[in-house]
Amino acid sequence: MAKLTKDFFSGNEVLILGYPLNDDPSMKMILSAFRQNNINVYALNPKAAGDLGLKIYKSFSELPKVPECAYIYLEKNEITPWIPKMKENGVVRVLFHSKKDVEAADVEECKKVGLETAIACPMMLLSSGIHKFHKFLAGV
Repeated sequence: MAKLTKDFFSGNEVLILGYPLNDDPSMKMILSAFRQNNINVYALNPKAAGDLGLKIYKSFSELPKVPECAYIYLEKNEITPWIPKMKENGVVRVLFHSKKDVEAADVEECKKVGLETAIACPMMLLSSGIHKFHKFLAGV
């Protein structure tokens, strides 16, 4: 498992796979943190309707560029089929929000196909206050 640093988002860009997940209010905070840290965000979600403040692409082929890092914001049971697609399309690193949001088998499959993985809320790296304290406690 990779240690999460800002370098994880190489090229200062990230693909959010699954944005927006049921219009989750925490994603608004995470998206804002990426932007405040000058990290360019690409969003991919074939099920999304509208843009919700960010251009949402329906497939890898629509993306103008595929970032090397993907932040997974999918339902736990939707992750597995995306693993080979990420690898085939140039993703190198995968960030899962928390252990409760991903099956251990999916983390192992990522490693098996050569994707570097980390499990942590990006707010621990990109924000301050309680998030920095959480980073310290989590050993991230």
